[in-house]
Amino acid sequence: MSIRPIKTWSYPGALLDALIDTRRDIAQIELPMPASNAESSTQIIEHALDQLDHHLIPRVREESSPAIVVVAGSTGAGKSTVVNALLGEELTASGVLRPTTKVPHLFHHPLDTEVLTEVAKRAKVIPTDAVMRGLAIVDSPDLDSVRGENREVAQLLLETADLWIFVTTAARYGDAVPWEALRKGAKRGASIAIVLNRVGADVAAQVRRELVARLATEGLENMPLFVIPEDSERRGQVPRDVVNGLGRWLDTVAAASAVTIVERTLHGAIESLKEWLETLAERMDAQAAAAKQVRAEVRKRAALAETAGGKDWHRAIPTGSLTSRWEQATSEGGPLHKIRNTPWAKRRVQSEAREHVLSEIHRDLIDALEATLTYTSAAASDAMIEALTEQDPSGPGPWLAAQLDPRDSRETRELHAATAARAWIDKCGAIAMELPGGKKATEILGEEGLRVTMASAALGVEPARLVLSVLVAPSMAAPLEKARRELAAARRYCVNREALDMMRPTDVPSLMPDSSATVRLRRAELRGLL
Repeated sequence: MSIRPIKTWSYPGALLDALIDTRRDIAQIELPMPASNAESSTQIIEHALDQLDHHLIPRVREESSPAIVVVAGSTGAGKSTVVNALLGEELTASGVLRPTTKVPHLFHHPLDTEVLTEVAKRAKVIPTDAVMRGLAIVDSPDLDSVRGENREVAQLLLETADLWIFVTTAARYGDAVPWEALRKGAKRGASIAIVLNRVGADVAAQVRRELVARLATEGLENMPLFVIPEDSERRGQVPRDVVNGLGRWLDTVAAASAVTIVERTLHGAIESLKEWLETLAERMDAQAAAAKQVRAEVRKRAALAETAGGKDWHRAIPTGSLTSRWEQATSEGGPLHKIRNTPWAKRRVQSEAREHVLSEIHRDLIDALEATLTYTSAAASDAMIEALTEQDPSGPGPWLAAQLDPRDSRETRELHAATAARAWIDKCGAIAMELPGGKKATEILGEEGLRVTMASAALGVEPARLVLSVLVAPSMAAPLEKARRELAAARRYCVNREALDMMRPTDVPSLMPDSSATVRLRRAELRGLL
């Protein structure tokens, strides 16, 4: 038979573009938030990508491809026997005692070689004149194979099939796996025929009635049914009248146009795809809303951490060691005792002594600041997780906690604290330098010493404040208040970085507000093209 290009759509190229765009957008969907439907969402994404990769896109791209006829069924159903009967020659191994087909066999007319679909890449391809042009018959692995890879291949073939010949037996026709596959195939619009194999004469009428009733219950009563009697002599042959009936059905369907079969199957597959897109869009909305709540709670806890302790929160910073060093340095005989006496203060030995003690004070100051900022950030992180867990013990709180590596979090937190502490001390030096005696004070204390003295005074170390009042300005109230505001900003920086790290797992495009709009746009595009 001759093959005509698919022209169901006004602009086939537009459909191909829409499918490619849809595939790209589905592949980018991430739904990481904990949800009861997480597993089914992953399955929908996988099924949609399989349909697009192995069926829809190849079909539209290769418009003249033959229609794929998959002979499918359970282990030992006799699929290969049926294939050989249809082809009229022994082209595939058959057996009733064990699963035989491990690799799909695809049989096609030799003149269709150049237009085979993606299925050919996953099968052993055998050209034969026994297959009419426009059809490709595939002997599939078992749907219920004990080998997982065989089951996956069988399911994939059914997803890509345009027409099924579904083979089962009198002993296996009630199994759940075949019925689930039949429902999916019918929903996708595939043409399906059922072959009931190895039916004993004594139970033939009863089995046929039960199967017909089950088909009617499932809404599949229009599927043609062919019955193969039990082969008591084990010759592995299908009666001629059954072969002829099945062959006539296949010829009739094919004669109606393989292209029509393909188009109907594509329509059914795209209808399923549109349903999946809407489901994904709804779940993206739900996850985006959950992520928004997470971010709101994290920001709330961060704001509380930023204001904890009120205006005098800095008094909680441990300054015992700092105060002790300052008291020793400014006491009788200390390197900072006679700083009013400029000639004495400028002596080299005194300068070196001041540099040494101020360096030690600097280390103590850094240690105290880093410890406090690190603790504040860690406490804020714990409060965020605790608040989210209280709202939903199985929700985002435990999930967020699981996303954070304790060691990496600690190292990152300490790095932020160190950065903030050093930046604050630098700002303290800049504030001091703006005062009338700032430049002159550096002649005695040095730039680093002035920064350390200003920072120590801002933390409430009285001897440091007295040094500043002598060297910089008599009244230090306003400058010290400004330094404390900068210290509050340093704490805010650390807490905000903690919040950002906490929210990072939700910082994916699929969890942003209105992220589902793109998926719904693809659904609308497909609706407009079909």
